[in-house]
Amino acid sequence: MLSRLRSDTRPHERGFTLTELLVALVISSLAAGAIYGAFTGLSSITTQTRAQDNAWQQARTAMTMLTQAIEQAGYGLPMNECGGGIYTNVPVSTNGAQYTVSTPGPNGGLFLTPVAAAPQANSSPYYYSPAGINTYALTTVTGGSVFGAAPVTTISGTSGKSLTSVNFFVRNASAFYQNDLFLIALPNSSCLMGQVTNLGGAGNIIAESGKSTFNVPKGFSGTDPAITTSQLVNRGVVDLGSTGFSVNNFFISDGGSALAGTQVPSLYMQTYTYLNNTAQTPPPALLVARGIVDMQVAFGYGLNGVVTQYVLPGSTPPAGMTAADLLTVEITLLVRSTRYTPGHYAGATPSKTVWNGTSNPSLPKVVYAIPTNLPAGQSMGCVQGNCNQYLYRTFTSVIPVRNDIWGQ
Repeated sequence: MLSRLRSDTRPHERGFTLTELLVALVISSLAAGAIYGAFTGLSSITTQTRAQDNAWQQARTAMTMLTQAIEQAGYGLPMNECGGGIYTNVPVSTNGAQYTVSTPGPNGGLFLTPVAAAPQANSSPYYYSPAGINTYALTTVTGGSVFGAAPVTTISGTSGKSLTSVNFFVRNASAFYQNDLFLIALPNSSCLMGQVTNLGGAGNIIAESGKSTFNVPKGFSGTDPAITTSQLVNRGVVDLGSTGFSVNNFFISDGGSALAGTQVPSLYMQTYTYLNNTAQTPPPALLVARGIVDMQVAFGYGLNGVVTQYVLPGSTPPAGMTAADLLTVEITLLVRSTRYTPGHYAGATPSKTVWNGTSNPSLPKVVYAIPTNLPAGQSMGCVQGNCNQYLYRTFTSVIPVRNDIWGQ
């Protein structure tokens, strides 16, 4: 009897039914899926945020480098004698614009300017030009071995009847050496730049165009207006030495030449120095920032330190102003994130406004058309050729010009 009682009072144990197991399994799976989805979603957002932050930081770094180049532009260049510009014959290299530091001037001469910008073209040397707008390349120049030099001597006379051969006499040739660069102050407040190819003795300076690419082929007759022999007498001559100029060239590329469109548009910089007119291997372009799809440039002019009007590169200064009244350079970078982030810009032709004309009414409205159907192999780094699946952001900086600037 006692034995039966103990058996009856033993606690009963039973497991989950099949239904309960299935329900528990489903709940566990849903919970695990939700947790996994939350973590992967958070991870994706974090990755995208980091990629965007990296792109924006690269743009800020690019703007810092542009700012430094513009602030240094013109330092060490003799400005007082050449307010109207400088004629020279700096050539464009066959494999790019690495050696272009000037913009075309009258009669084939060139004005060498410490700050210059020109639209990129879908051809040599950049092979990058978004449709419908001008994307600019920017070049800055600083001085060589002689900083802010005043004329070291004056011209006493010329040799020969033709002005096409730069062959003149100076009152004191002791400071000149072969390969030195020089400036001759012309009557129209501009200067002619050349390079000494030979010293003929007795104060004779020879600058043959066939022996130096710095020497204008037409010589003194290549200036605008052309000058006469009598106008050269007593003109000042500045000896720039032979260590050349320091040049920074900023441009956007997405591969270049046959590779155009194969890479993410990025800002590059080339920096080099002219030296004794010797042949140089073009320096490699250094990557500054990825995802820079457009660069706009404007020059701000004003009086008494106040900017009153902006003009585009290549334009003449506003009425009543000269190059000496250039106060600021405004730069706007349009940056594309390097991470795929779909669904940000709507419309049949999605676009991003670079300049809206509100802050600077004198500047045109600039709208970047976002490519959405680029061919395979030339997608500029966009997934399936659709660049609408990325974030875009503009960065603008107004950079004060610290040094005098030559006229364009």
